[in-house]
Amino acid sequence: MARQRYQRVREVEMALGHPEPTFILEGCPPKFAAWSFGGGRPFNCSHADCVRWHAGIDVVCNGTPAVLTPELCTIEAVDRNWSIGSKAVFARTATGLYLVFGGTIRGSGDEWNVKEGDEIPQGKPIGRVHDRYGMIHFETYKDDPARMSNSRWYIHEPPPEGILNPTNYIQRAAGQEQTLESYTQIRKALLLLGFSAMQAGPWIEEDTVALTEAQELLGLDPDGLWGPKTEEKVRTKLNEMGLNIDAWPTVPVSVPWPEEPLVGGSSKFIRYGLYGLVGVAGLAAARAAWKAYKGVDNESA
Repeated sequence: MARQRYQRVREVEMALGHPEPTFILEGCPPKFAAWSFGGGRPFNCSHADCVRWHAGIDVVCNGTPAVLTPELCTIEAVDRNWSIGSKAVFARTATGLYLVFGGTIRGSGDEWNVKEGDEIPQGKPIGRVHDRYGMIHFETYKDDPARMSNSRWYIHEPPPEGILNPTNYIQRAAGQEQTLESYTQIRKALLLLGFSAMQAGPWIEEDTVALTEAQELLGLDPDGLWGPKTEEKVRTKLNEMGLNIDAWPTVPVSVPWPEEPLVGGSSKFIRYGLYGLVGVAGLAAARAAWKAYKGVDNESA
């Protein structure tokens, strides 16, 4: 049976937060599925039987390990009702995230005297995993004073207001390479390669043209679909050019860029400049990489 997933999951932005979060389960090897967010629920449901989409990512571990704060958090609530007899902890971060830790043991935060309103440093315990639940269901949202709990994402509804994809956040916490999942990330990669994808908004024909041209250049089947093979080839090319896409911020800023593309082969190279999806700090590194790639002396240019 084909695994069901929300068709427009790439429109949901990745949670940013702390650049180096702590892994949320103490002493546990990283165990989670990068494709989990937006998957059909109940698990392995057929399209006709799916009731809702998965609004988070499940981080699995045996036993009752301590649940750790991934970054400095203010506890919003403890022991909220959850599932299979477990509870949940809600927290806010100084980096603008609202975090949900579903699957804790009732009262387990008392071991560390965790209370609502407490400010808990990064990497400190806030509870324990419920052994029957066997995991922490982790959700991320844009912090908003009006948000007081998590949201249900039903099958025929758009993503809940403010929801963010936690996959990259957990991957960073686990020390893993971040998958390029969202349209923002894919466009950023295409722009860095010199193809004129759009800056924002729904994925449109111009984005698909940029993707197919990049695939053709990289020796792939130009089917216009982003998958593991395309991501691997794009990452390899960017690494050859000295560009680490994982280190680049995703907040759009308008900055100038050379009219000449970084790589050849497209009829739609950047005509408007690379507007940012890179940030001011990334701009200097990108300029240097571009000059090095073109054989320009960075000191005299």
